[in-house]
Amino acid sequence: MLLSSLIRDLPFLEKKHFSDLEIRGISFHSGKIEPGFLFVAIPGTVVDGHAYVPQALQNGAVALVVEREVSGPKEIPLFKVADARSALSRLAAIWYHNPSQQLRVVGVTGTNGKTTTTYLLESILQSANQRPGVVGTISCRFGGKESASSHTTPESQEIQKILREMVDQKVDTAVMEVSSHAVDLRRVEDIAFDAAVFTNLSPEHLDYHKSMELYFESKRHLFTHLLPKGKGPRRAIVNADDTYGLKLGESLKELGHPVWTYSTKAQSKWDFYVQEWKGDLHGISGILATPQGTVEFSSHLIGSFNLSNIQAAVAAATALEIPLSHVAEALRNFPGVPGRLERVLNSRGIHVFVDYAHTPDALKNVLRTLKHLDSPRILTVFGCGGDRDRSKRPMMGREAARLSDFVVVTSDNPRTEDPSAIIQEILPGIQEGGMTLNKDCIVEADRSKAIERVLQEARPGDVVLIAGKGHEDYQILGTQKIHFDDREVARKALA
Repeated sequence: MLLSSLIRDLPFLEKKHFSDLEIRGISFHSGKIEPGFLFVAIPGTVVDGHAYVPQALQNGAVALVVEREVSGPKEIPLFKVADARSALSRLAAIWYHNPSQQLRVVGVTGTNGKTTTTYLLESILQSANQRPGVVGTISCRFGGKESASSHTTPESQEIQKILREMVDQKVDTAVMEVSSHAVDLRRVEDIAFDAAVFTNLSPEHLDYHKSMELYFESKRHLFTHLLPKGKGPRRAIVNADDTYGLKLGESLKELGHPVWTYSTKAQSKWDFYVQEWKGDLHGISGILATPQGTVEFSSHLIGSFNLSNIQAAVAAATALEIPLSHVAEALRNFPGVPGRLERVLNSRGIHVFVDYAHTPDALKNVLRTLKHLDSPRILTVFGCGGDRDRSKRPMMGREAARLSDFVVVTSDNPRTEDPSAIIQEILPGIQEGGMTLNKDCIVEADRSKAIERVLQEARPGDVVLIAGKGHEDYQILGTQKIHFDDREVARKALA
């Protein structure tokens, strides 16, 4: 592609040494630069891409996009921009011929529920003989292929590449988990969304966003700035049971954006609501009211928070004009999501679940659900990740203690922090929640031993929740990633 075509929409502040070269590729990673590439220097949270301009030039870069002056470049085309991440997003969209304009795109954002909602919507679309593709926390999958994800939402260049591959594979609908980081770091800036879903908001990533209001604003940006640039009716779908969802919905309506609300309450003032429902340890069923009529449903999923996820998926499917008959069929046959209240079958009569809950709100929701399902006791094992928001550690301890009968506090992904130090920050919350250390709560930093310990304590009929890592098949110790799967450890301990 000629450089003039590639930079045609680039809002640069300064242009130097322009020459209309043939560009063979673009990259923000100097190590991936090949001869004929354009290099975009992105200031990162750990390293600054501007420091790698010499390496990019050495590897064959023939043009540069930068935010500030760089030393020593040859007389090659250089474009100075206000925001290199926004520039990368625009360049990537042009390079891959704006693939999001050629298929339907649904973005799902929120602290919890994104993964389950995208899996449900994927299942509904498949039931309606559509060809969906999914980009999310667990994996990227379309066209019969699946690859593990390293980020909930990849960098803009990778997203545009994936969307182009989806178009080439005849995918008709892309379903995407959209993290707050992705919005804030401009990864989804040039995606034409047809619908966007807001599931909920609770404390998470505050080490990055610094406050709940800033966290909310990063989510809100998807609906106020990105969705309006999309195609078709551009429907916003928000959870009216969530305080921030209600706030978002009201503000969007004031701005004149098309909004649908959903609620687990039997109140017809919402666009999607539940006329009736029931649930136990084997699943949930009921009747959902929608703008297209009512639909009876049954699902293997458990709990009111999953009822909310079901509604989010049904609302998104309705926005895509999927008939309710396909919705009912998909919900009935949906097998569940890896690591989301995933059962570990055993012959001891214990109800063992592995769940990704790693925020105070997620842990509270899962434990509340399990507590209302008529089991003798709830035994919980959990930890908190290292090098992440420390404020949630005592909060998670408090929720675990309040809603469990026995707790084992252990490690999650400690990363470069001392596991014992992380645990010490959890324990004040355990005490605040009413538990006594070494009586109804014990500490075992070794996660494998902690899982074995909680299963030794369990009796037939009890519920055991192994929380925090869910689908992850690794543990990060220091800077090393080792194989570790809660499900495997639990199965071995239960054998």
